Amino acid sequence: MNPARPRQRLLACSLLCAGLIACGGVSGLKPDAPAGVNLAGTWKLDRALSDDPEKIYDKIRRQRAERYADQAPAPPPRGGGPGSSGGRGPDSGGVNPDGTSADPNNPLSAEAQAAAIIGTSHLDPFDMGVFGTIPRGDVITIRQRPDEMYIFDGTTDRSFTPGTKSVVSVPEGVADQHSGWKSRAYVIDVRAQAGPETIETYHLSDDGQHLLADIQSHGGNMPSIKIKRVYDRMGAAANVAPTND
Repeated sequence: MNPARPRQRLLACSLLCAGLIACGGVSGLKPDAPAGVNLAGTWKLDRALSDDPEKIYDKIRRQRAERYADQAPAPPPRGGGPGSSGGRGPDSGGVNPDGTSADPNNPLSAEAQAAAIIGTSHLDPFDMGVFGTIPRGDVITIRQRPDEMYIFDGTTDRSFTPGTKSVVSVPEGVADQHSGWKSRAYVIDVRAQAGPETIETYHLSDDGQHLLADIQSHGGNMPSIKIKRVYDRMGAAANVAPTND
């Protein structure tokens, strides 16, 4: 059998489900799981079949840095002007015609101003949208009950009540959260009031041995992003309540 076919089938299933969710929107999420659908279990990330969020994040970070650098004022000309010695002072990295230091550490330099814009204008994109939602660990545990969907990634545990809406805290402030079942997928929609809207979709492959996660976000000064994650089944999740010990 062609080893590429399982990957193609998984990605096709993931794209089909994500497309159906996107076309139908996330309104009307239901509290009850479809008959025979159970996401519970322990799942291990298949890196070969999954998107790498670090690469996507690095690309966005470079784009943001370039954009903010373009917004910074041009540096003053270095020497050669009337009344300028064009020399370097004993304790400076160079002297501009206006008497300011040309050293990048000087807060008036273009380099320092660009860094200040990047550091203060917006939240770190890795805390926002898709990047603030992706499970951090390679192994996640899901417990599914009629009144709860619980997801634990080894670092953070999250609990949702299917079919309900709530207001939650996000890095950007607060957000409206709605989660529940749509078709055979569990959907978590978080719309930040001053940031992006992020939609997580979790569903099983046709054979039930893989958990497919589609995470997408848009708006809030962030580009539209879609990330796919594929997890292999490791075993059934223990049906016990989480503890804070």
